[in-house]
Amino acid sequence: MLVRAFRSRQRGRSIRVAALLVFAIAAARPQRLLGQQSPLPKTHAVKRGDTLWDIAKLYLGDPFLWPEIYRLNTDVIEDPHWIYPGEILKLPGETTKVVAAAPEAPKPVQAPTIAAAPPDTTTHQAIEAPKSAVRPGEYAAAPWVDQRGGPNGSGYLIQAVDLPGIATADQSRLSLYDKVVMAPPAGAAPSERALYLSYRLGPLLDDLGQVVIPTGIIEVTRAPRNGEAALGRVVKMFNEVEQGQRLIALDTTGSTPVGRPMPVENGRSGKVRWIAASPVLPSLQHYVVLDIAKRDGITTGDQIELFEPRKGPAPGRDLAIPEVSIAHAQVLRVTPFGATAIITAQEQAKIQEGTAARIAAKMP
Repeated sequence: MLVRAFRSRQRGRSIRVAALLVFAIAAARPQRLLGQQSPLPKTHAVKRGDTLWDIAKLYLGDPFLWPEIYRLNTDVIEDPHWIYPGEILKLPGETTKVVAAAPEAPKPVQAPTIAAAPPDTTTHQAIEAPKSAVRPGEYAAAPWVDQRGGPNGSGYLIQAVDLPGIATADQSRLSLYDKVVMAPPAGAAPSERALYLSYRLGPLLDDLGQVVIPTGIIEVTRAPRNGEAALGRVVKMFNEVEQGQRLIALDTTGSTPVGRPMPVENGRSGKVRWIAASPVLPSLQHYVVLDIAKRDGITTGDQIELFEPRKGPAPGRDLAIPEVSIAHAQVLRVTPFGATAIITAQEQAKIQEGTAARIAAKMP
């Protein structure tokens, strides 16, 4: 009997101890949620097919946080639309996102105080240089509308420098950092490190002009001499770079507008005439060509609204269908023939050739 009673007391004590442990674990669990969870790697090596959107979704759990990764890597990424295999990107923080947040402790009420006047720093304050309203990488990659046949006096890519070990190997297509033999544009005397834009011709749009599609940027590594062609290498790729494609000097002077566009009423209107890559449903970061030209007062940095116009009442009905906003885009290139914009925000899926467009905001 004494043994049974002793065992009963021991069993009751064990149950109380187990209950206390369960309570302690339950109480401690929210505290762990308040902290950071599994540690993140500090960097990510870009692989073929990666995008900042996918990387943010993988490591931060939210693809819309991609700007956090971009801001940490502006020394590596010139344009967030283009990242390349082999680049090492820093990741924000060392841990994943906070799952729960602890309630803030009430702050003590302090008596109002008279703030001291800020020190005079007018003679010591650094002045930040104004930033361009457009990204140079997006500007360089943007197609544009030119005269029939494209720019006059263009050069061209002759062939790859590397000799294939197999005679049947196709060297017509070039890869990033490939060396290439190039013929500079007529009258050009390129120096080493000079940059040229390779391009191919797109469709000829009736009563508008010839679409020119950039494919990459070529850097001169050896200037032409002794009657020989120049040598270069592919340093940027926007599309497939192939031998025989044309070359013009890279000109980014139009990509430096400064300021913020201001909304305007009844801006010049037109329509979408061509969509780069002609996707079934173009979306963010796609280029569209508009039939609004330089003579219409459009400039780089202006904002464009794509919309479905107001429709009158259908037969037998009294009410009209109001205008529907579809998307917004930023103007990148402007020529005497048309303008090119990149889609920056989208509300509806219907973006197609013929979609109505108008200038919604103008640069100062």
